[in-house]
Formats: sequence, structure tokens, C-alpha cells
Amino acid sequence: MKSFRDWKIRSKLITFTLLLALLPMGVAAIVSLQRFTEDLKQAYESDLDHIVTNIHAMCRAQQELLQNKLTSDLQNARRIFYRKGHRIQISPGRMVEFDAEDQFSKEITRVRVPFWSIAGQAITRDYVLVDEVQQLVGGTCTVFQRIQGDRLLRISTNVLRSDGSRAVGTYLPAASEVTRTILRGETYRGRAFVVNDWYITAYEPILDEKKEVIGALYVGVPEQRAVALKTAIKTIKIGKTGYAFIMDSSGRLVVHPAKEGETILGAKDSSGFEYIKEMVRVAPLLKENEVATLRYPWVNVELGETAPRMKINKYLYFRDWDWIIAAGSYEEEVFEGVARTKFFITLVALGTVALAILLTIMLSRVLTRPLQQLTEMTARMADGDLTQKVNLGGDDEIGTLSRSFNRMADQVRNQTRNLEAIVQARTQEIQQKEEEYRNLSRLLNSVLESSTEYSIMATDPNGVILQYNSGSVKLFGWSKEEVIGKMRISRTFWKDDRSRGLIRVISRKVEEEGMTEYQVERVRKDGTLFTAHGIVTSLKDPSGKTLGFVEIARDITEKIALEKELWKTKDQLENIVQSSVDAIVTTDPKGKITFVNRAFEEMVGRSREEIIGLPIYQFYQDGIAEARRIMSILREKGTLKNHETTALRVGGIVPILTSASLLREEKGQTIGTLGVFKDLTEKKKLEEELQRTQAHLIQVGKMRALGDLVAGVAHELNNPLMAADTFLHVIREKLSPEDENQRRLELIQKCHDRIAKIINHLRDFSRQSEFDFRPIDVTEPIENALMITGQQMINHGIRIVKEFQPDLPKIRGDSNQLEQVFLNLISNARDAMEKADRKKELTIAASLIRHNGWNDVEVIVKDTGTGIPPENLDKVFEPFFSTKAVGRGTGLGLSICYGIIEAHGGKIEVESRVNEGTIFRVLLPVLSSQMGKALEWAVEA
Repeated sequence: MKSFRDWKIRSKLITFTLLLALLPMGVAAIVSLQRFTEDLKQAYESDLDHIVTNIHAMCRAQQELLQNKLTSDLQNARRIFYRKGHRIQISPGRMVEFDAEDQFSKEITRVRVPFWSIAGQAITRDYVLVDEVQQLVGGTCTVFQRIQGDRLLRISTNVLRSDGSRAVGTYLPAASEVTRTILRGETYRGRAFVVNDWYITAYEPILDEKKEVIGALYVGVPEQRAVALKTAIKTIKIGKTGYAFIMDSSGRLVVHPAKEGETILGAKDSSGFEYIKEMVRVAPLLKENEVATLRYPWVNVELGETAPRMKINKYLYFRDWDWIIAAGSYEEEVFEGVARTKFFITLVALGTVALAILLTIMLSRVLTRPLQQLTEMTARMADGDLTQKVNLGGDDEIGTLSRSFNRMADQVRNQTRNLEAIVQARTQEIQQKEEEYRNLSRLLNSVLESSTEYSIMATDPNGVILQYNSGSVKLFGWSKEEVIGKMRISRTFWKDDRSRGLIRVISRKVEEEGMTEYQVERVRKDGTLFTAHGIVTSLKDPSGKTLGFVEIARDITEKIALEKELWKTKDQLENIVQSSVDAIVTTDPKGKITFVNRAFEEMVGRSREEIIGLPIYQFYQDGIAEARRIMSILREKGTLKNHETTALRVGGIVPILTSASLLREEKGQTIGTLGVFKDLTEKKKLEEELQRTQAHLIQVGKMRALGDLVAGVAHELNNPLMAADTFLHVIREKLSPEDENQRRLELIQKCHDRIAKIINHLRDFSRQSEFDFRPIDVTEPIENALMITGQQMINHGIRIVKEFQPDLPKIRGDSNQLEQVFLNLISNARDAMEKADRKKELTIAASLIRHNGWNDVEVIVKDTGTGIPPENLDKVFEPFFSTKAVGRGTGLGLSICYGIIEAHGGKIEVESRVNEGTIFRVLLPVLSSQMGKALEWAVEA
């Protein structure tokens, strides 16, 4: 009986085992069919992937075609631009003013830039070159000039504003990707915003002779010209109602079958989800050729639908043009074939489940009772009673199962005790960490709230404000209750900036670089605008996923106003410095020149570009020694006043009077020197002229004093000489001719004649003789003197050269007296050349000159004799001074000449170099017409 019962149990178990073996097979079949269905859906989805990747490839090919064209256009523009010259001519002396306008923010600032030209062709505000490029290549062309603040200003362009005018005066800010690329000396190629639209562009830096970037050359075509590409994309159909489309990161539809040009950034699905914003946010984060998927419920009202259907979009990002390429349709249209397969799989699955249920019912009576007991024990253990034991004896499978259950219960009890200890320790640790976090949170909140001058805001990835400190309340005017969790940060930006996509530009830069910095117009609650400087950083989790953003901003309106005022003051001071007649120069602590004004450039004869960076000692005649002397005085006294020295200029030297001081920073540290140089050239000339005039006055004084003396002596000598002559005549009359005393008396007579001649010279010197002034031609006494001395000159081998200017005006003079002057000068020249062993030549020239504001006739007597030593030049006009041998001269000749010329209101000067020759220069005033007529009338009368 027992064996029969055991056999019955075993037969039921065998039957049960077979049924269980069949059940997995059915389940496996169902699973396989289900996997096949999923693979089929993936295949359908991959078709969408292929569509967007193929469109991406088409865009890439179109981009390469456009870039090849732009490369060719840029080469043609460069050829036209540089065909006459390789360098830009910059004219610092010709400044041009622009109302420079930021092409993004529209902020306008006044700037002054030097005029540009190339090979004589104007560039600044001239359009010949850029229009020639446009006619040749068909696209737009622009010349940029680098201005202060590392901005690129359009100084010549055929890009147009919205009103149709040329966009000259607009500029790219320093933060622009194009500007940063150009200033690195690199060429930028790609999509760029140009004034008021998107273009496919190429920018090339313009360099100066030092290979530094001074501007840029641009060519480009509007993005809208890709007509063939757009037409091809519009013809793509997906299912019954699906299509492909392209939009940029601002949500503007670039390519669309029906809504091209519209902005759909705020589009929502039937649940209110802004799915376009999600695509715009995710697309820039995708890798190259990575395709993203987006599913959302959609009701096509235009087709009369009332119930939402799930729609699937596949999209990827074409980074070069900032395009989001998408393709999509309703899932039921995409997976229509999958649905039929799924229906068949469902029938198979239902049949398999029904078979499994039938087998389970048949075997339940055999297994239910012991399994029910095990279930009850398990439920008690689940309630916390771990002391339960299952007591099912026997050696069959159920008995083995009960023993295994009891062993498991023992292990659970042991593990539970260990787990309770671990949980308790972990709970204490978590409580400590929570307390530390609360303390840190309170500290951070206090820091945020104490920053009243800075706005600190934290947002989620969609820009909704989550944190808003007291500085933000003060800056923008909204309360925390109005903002946190309710308002987007974009509302604090100017609406024009929002419409131009500034928020997207900032978000993209933060996503790419982790942070960005900007200066834009912001809006307060009351609608007023102010200029703010902001820094935005991204918050990411350990996996790199963006959790949100943090912005720190402050109002810089007052700072900008101060900067403008500072620039204005700087310009005024610079104009004052540049207008100074004195040269002004500054140096750094090492003595290298950092600034010079226009007067310094003119003084040294070099341009500012050549001077800046050179050591100051290169402009001192004594070089570094003079620079050290000046610095020694500055270190000792702090200032230097009226220090006279000599500076170097191109081709010569310049006497200067310099004053200098040390330049110090706020803390008193020396940061350089300031020097003011006064050019003493004119002053030195005036001083020399003054010295000559003073010497002339002294000489006149001497001559007048000596003239009075000589006049008295001549008068006193003349009376007894006349008496002696009378007595000598009487004695000679009384002596016979044969008397031997006649010879002695004749010798005495000769001595009397010599004395009389000396007295006459003395009388002439003292101007006691009468002058006969009348209008005369100065060449008349010169010719008379040459007529007397001409043969003597020939006998001495002296060549006479006459250089008389024709039609010389007449002078007021005494011909006889002037003849005596020229006879004396010619005789002196003859004596000076008598011993010369080189070419003997006497040059006499007469010409009209302008001297000290008057018209004078200048007579020059120039010889090639031995010359006069420098120490004797100041003595030649002194009476009785002579360098001739004793008996060959009285030393009164030049003194008499001096007196005669002075009586004529003229001037006599001498220049001489030893072994080269001597020049006597006689200046006689020209006779005015009125005075000439009066003199002629007086002579006739």
C-alpha cells in the first residue's frame, strides 16, 4: 500500500515536471517573438536615424561647397585688396570719428581711429575696393579695423542694415567668437551673425609690419541662399503625415514644408511640455553625428484631430551652422507594420498562458497542501517572527525543501541581527552629516544674503529661478516671493536681446566652456534699463549632467559713465599734451620710453612708432652718463628743474632745457619718470645774435671813445705841424739849391708828409672829415677800387671773381669813402694770399638780402689766404691792431673801414678759418624811394 502511494506521488510529479518543461518553451517562444517585434521597431526607428544623418551629410556637402567658394572669394578679395601694396598706410595725424554700434547690443560709443589707405587708395569710409570684390564674387565684403577694447569696427563694407544703408560704424565685440579667432591671428570660417541676419562667412586677419593684428578682411553669403538644399529636404515624406525640418538654436524654422521663417520656440505638446525648448537645449550637447530621440503626445488641430497621438522625432545637431536637423511622424504611422506582427505575437502568448494555467490546475492538488504550509511559515517570518520552523518529514522533494527552508530561516536571523547593528551605526553617521550640511547651508545662505551689491541667482536647466538673494532684490526690484520657482531669468534681459537669441548664445557658451562673462542691458521690475556685468557658471552632477546655472551680476552703469568721463578727460589731457610746444616724454622704471608727444617727435626727427620702447639715454648726446646724472638727481630730490643739456636728433644735436620728476603710484612706488624738454635752438641763436650785437655795441663805444681821443690828438698835432711846415718852407727858400742841408730838409719834409698822412687817417677815423652822401650804385666804388688794384692782383697771381646781382637797388652813401673801404679790404686780401701756396682767388659778390626785417645790399670780399687765428678775430677792428710786419701797416685800416660803414648805417662782419681763408661781409641799407628822391633833389639844389 505504501509502495502504491509512493508510486502515485511519483507519477504525479513526473506529469507535473513534464508540464513545467513545456511551459518555459511556450514562454520562450513568446519572448522570442516579442524580441523580434522590438528589433522590427528599432529597424523602423533606424530609418528615421538614416533620414536625419543623410540630411546632415547633405548639409555638410553644401557647407564644403560654400566654404570652397568663400575660400576662393577670400583669395580674390585679398588679391584686389593688396594688388597695389602689401601694407596698410595708417595716418595717425588724420583721425576719423565714428559712432560705433555694437551689432548685438546696439550700444553706441564715440571712437576716433586713424585714417586707412593702401597704395594711395582710401579705405576708411570708401567703398571702391569692397564694391569691386562684390562685383567679382557676388557676395558681401567688409574691411574691419581693430579699435580700443579689442573690437573690430567696420570702416568699409557693402553689408546693409535693415534700412538699406551700409553698416559702416557697426562693430564686433571682443566676446564674439569671430573676434577672438581673428585676434589669435587665425582665419574664421563658418556661420556667423552679420549685422541683422545669419551668413556663411570667412574672416582673415590683417597684419602690420610687426605681424600684429590690426584688422580683418571678410567675405560672406546669406544663409538663405541654400535653395537647392532646402527644396530637397522639403520633398522628404515620412509615413502619411511625417516630414523633415530644420531650425536653429533660437527655434526659428530654417527649413519647413509650411512654416519656414516662423519661430516655434514656445511650442507645447498636448500635455503642456515645451518639446522644442527641450530639443534646443539637448542638441548642442550631442556629439558629432549623434542622433537624439524625443517622444511626445500631439493633437493636429489642422487635420481636425481631437485626441492626442504619440509622435516621435529624431534629431541631430549641425554645429557649423547652428542647425537642428529633425525628422518625425506619428508612432502609429512609423510602426504600422510592427502592430500587425504584435497582434500575432499576442495570440501566441495567450495560447501559451492558457496551456500553462491548465497544467497548473491539474497538479495543484498534489503540491498545494505542503506549499500552503510553507507559505504560512513564510508570512509569519515576514511579520518579524524569525523563530518559525517547517516540520515536514520525509525524504522526498518536499521534505528536502522544508529542511532548506529551515536553514534559510537560521541564516536570515543571523543576518538580521548584523544588519540591525549596521543600520544603527549608519543612522548615526547620517544624522551627523545632516547637521554638518545644515550648518554649511546656513553659512552659504548668510554669505548670499550679505552680498547686497551683487545679484546671485541659481536656475534650473530651463532658466527657472530657484535661488534669489537680497542683492538680486535690490538690483532688479522683484521680491523673492515673486521670483523663486515662478519666473525665468530671461525676463531680466532686454527684449531686443532676447529676440536676437542672446540667451541661447550665453547658454551654449556655458555648456561648451563651463562659464561665460558678458556685459549687456538688463531690465528692472519697473521697466528701467541698466547696464550689468554678469558671470554665469554651470552646475553639474558627478556624471556631468547639467543641473542648472548660477549667475553673479552687478550694475555697472555708474562705472561705464565714469569710464566715459575718464576717457573724455584722457582725450582732453592728451590734446593738451599733444598741443604743448615743449617736448614731453615718459619712461618706465628701466628708462624705456612709454609716451612722447608730437613736439618730441618733431624735436628728434623720428616718429612715435620708432621712439616707443627705446631707452631714453639714446636721445642724450652724452648717452647713458647723462641719463644716470639726471636719475641721480631725481632719486635725491624727486624733481629736476631747468637742467641744460644736449639732445640728439636725426642729423644733428639740439640744445635743450629739461625739467623732470618721478612718477609714483598710489602706494608711492616709482613707476617711471616724466620729462619736459624745451628746445633752446632759437634761444641760443638769439643769444648768439645778442652777443654779437653787444660786441658790436662795445666796439662802437670803443670806436666813439677812441674817435674823440684821436680827433683831439689830430687837431693838436696838425697845428704845430703846419707851423713847422711854414718854417721849413722859409728855411728852404733861404738856402741855395746846392746847400748840403737841402737833402736833410727834404728828409724832414718827407717825415712831415708822413705825419700829415697819419693825421689825415686819424681825422678820417674820428669822422672829422665831411661825408658826401648821395644815392649810388654799390658796384661803382667796388669797380673803382678794382681799377686801382687790378694790376697788382695780376702781378701777384691772384684771380678775381666778380658776382654782382643785376639791377641792385641804390644805397645812400659816399662813393669815395666806400672806395677807401673796398681798397683796404682788397689790399688786406692780397697781403693774406701773398704767402699762400695754394690757388689764389679773390671773390667779390654783391646781392640783395633780407636782414633783421630790412632790405640790405650785402658785399662779400672773400680770399683764399692764410686766415685769421680765432683769438684775433675780436681784435681786427681795434685801432693800431695789426698782424703785419712793422712798417707795412698802421693798424688803422680796418678801424677806419668800421667807422665808415657805421657812418653809412651799415655793418661789417668777419669770418675766418686758418689755412682756408677769410670772408668780410659788408651790409649797407637799401635806399627807400622817398629818401632817394629827397637826396637827388638836395644834390641838384
